[in-house]
Amino acid sequence: MIYLLLNSDEYLASQRIAALKQAVGDPETADLNTDEVSPQTAPGDLLGQAGMMPFLSQRRLLITQGYWARLEQRINASKDAESSAHQDAARLLTGLADLPATSDIVFWEEKGVDKRRGLWKGFTLPGKEGENRTIPGLQALIEQGVVTAEEAGTPDVRALPGWLQRHAREKRIEIQPAAVKLLTDYVGADLRRLAGELEKLAAYAAGRTITRDDVNLLVSDASEAPIWDLTDALSRRDGNQAMRALYKLRRGDANAFYLLTMIARQYRIIIKVKDAMAGGRNRPEEIARYAKESVYPVKKAQSMAQAYSFDALNQIMDRLLTADMAMKTGTDADTELDMLVAELTRRPH
Repeated sequence: MIYLLLNSDEYLASQRIAALKQAVGDPETADLNTDEVSPQTAPGDLLGQAGMMPFLSQRRLLITQGYWARLEQRINASKDAESSAHQDAARLLTGLADLPATSDIVFWEEKGVDKRRGLWKGFTLPGKEGENRTIPGLQALIEQGVVTAEEAGTPDVRALPGWLQRHAREKRIEIQPAAVKLLTDYVGADLRRLAGELEKLAAYAAGRTITRDDVNLLVSDASEAPIWDLTDALSRRDGNQAMRALYKLRRGDANAFYLLTMIARQYRIIIKVKDAMAGGRNRPEEIARYAKESVYPVKKAQSMAQAYSFDALNQIMDRLLTADMAMKTGTDADTELDMLVAELTRRPH
């Protein structure tokens, strides 16, 4: 069987390939019958490897990533249908139907194949004595059953909770809908990380249903990581790094009011963490429960809390309030934020 994975999410494609590897047979001999093929491999060599008989197994599996994309690039760069790229495409497209039933090939494509061009629709090669040769495209091979096309794209934001809920059911993990929503909000469309965080939460829950509080405790909000880069630079009074972090956030379309709100939130976390540490709590998990924050920001705040006294933190919160008032009463917001960062990085703590 020849599989064409189109518009492939990395995690979904890897899971599909893992299932096909299991189908090869006995794990002890599966590695002997599974090969990864470079997209630079000539079609003749690829077909030759696919035509080999499996060793002590019923099947043989070849995996190649980006093969059609590279071939399409070569065809687009060629000047005419007599190019080596067209010849290679013709060799592969006509040779796939003749492979033995014991061979599987997975063509893993991060993007789709252009359906307006020859690899998909087919093309004509000039033949001897003026007779043209028609080469079937991938579309024809799919219709003939030679190739099986599968879409494995990343779900959009609205579909992420549904995907995670189905994945949890497959893994026999119980999780509250509110926890699903929060987890997808925190992680976003990174399916591999979502699956990993789900496994971590299941291990922590130890058989009970995963709750929203579990997610808050154990999972970091990926959207906050760049803000912590800025706060970390502020705590070290590294003006250059703080400004670089600030400009990076602006390039990501973060507006000044949002940035000020998030900076204030980070400093409030630092205050809560410092207060917890002053009370004899030192383990991140213990502090997280006390502060009602997840472990990730607690760990970040622990290293920064030592750089500040409580008086200094209170002064910073006062300065943040002053900046908020200034921005809301007519001061240019970006300029005020620049001045705030410059002031916080030179102020002795």
